[in-house]
This record gives sequence, structure tokens and C-alpha cells, in this order.
Amino acid sequence: MHDVELREESMLKRITEKDKTISKMSNVVEAYERTIAELISEKEILIRNHEIECESLKQDNEINAQHLESLEKTFSNLYAKYERMKKNAIKYKENEEKLLEKVLKLEECLRAQEQRYEKMKSHAMSQLEIANVKIDEAIRNHSQESAKLKAQIKKEELYRISINEQLIQKSKENEELVKICDELISETN
Repeated sequence: MHDVELREESMLKRITEKDKTISKMSNVVEAYERTIAELISEKEILIRNHEIECESLKQDNEINAQHLESLEKTFSNLYAKYERMKKNAIKYKENEEKLLEKVLKLEECLRAQEQRYEKMKSHAMSQLEIANVKIDEAIRNHSQESAKLKAQIKKEELYRISINEQLIQKSKENEELVKICDELISETN
């Protein structure tokens, strides 16, 4: 009986450990999903900032064009505005190129993270499947072992009942023999 309880405790511990492993793996998958969501959010913020900056640059360009038209009347002012516009255009172009590079790098990083996430997710899922198979196998083995032990217990109970019945029968026979002996003794006296 004690061995059966130890086996049941051992099986329960193994099942609990497997449940903890599955829980940890689920937490890992959730953490990776949160990380991907954060990267996507950051990319969207960068794209929005880029659009806002582009719109701001467009507005600046429009203002500069208006200044240029108004200053065309005087040649000296025209040249100064032209130089300023030239510098701004170069600066805007450089900014635009830098932003485009950043966007491309972020997209590349996002693709790499998505691939990494998919690999990790598929690995976690395969580990979960393996763990589930092992748990199912442990449950089946436990059920078989439990059924076997119950059958042994039933067999022992039947044996005990049989022994008790034999003991009662022998006790009755002894009582009858004692009575017979007592009668014989009393007859001989």
C-alpha cells in the first residue's frame, strides 16, 4: 500500500512538473508576442513621425517658395534666398535619405524579428506537443498501474476474506471437538 502511495505521489509530482514546464513555455511565447507587438508599434510611430516631418518639410518648402517669389524683385535678395533654399533642399534631401535608411533598417529588423519569433513559436509549439505526449503517456501509465494495483488489492481482499472464513470454520470445528471431548470425559467419569 505504501509503495502505491509513493508511486502516486511520484506520478503527481511528474505531472505537476510537466504542467510548470508547459506554463513556462506559454510565458515565453507570450513574451515574444509582446516584443513583436512593441516593435510593430515602434515602427508605426517612426512612420507617423516621418510623415509629420515630411509634411512639415513640405510646408517649409511652400513658405520658401513664397519668399522666393516675393524676393525676385530685387536681385541681391534673390541670390541670398536662392542660396538659402539650396542649403535647405540639401538638408531636406539628407534628412529624407536618413529617414528612408532608418525605415529600411527598421523594416529589415522587423522581418528578422518576425522570422525569429516564428522559429521560436514553432519550437515552443513542438516542445508543447512533446510535453503533451509525455503527459498523456504518463497518465496512461498511471492509469494502467493504478488498475493493476487495484486488481492486486482486490485479490488480497478476497484472499483475506477466504482466510477469515477458513478461520471461522476451524473455530467452529474446534468448538465441536471440545464439546465432543467434554462429553466423552463426562461419560467416562
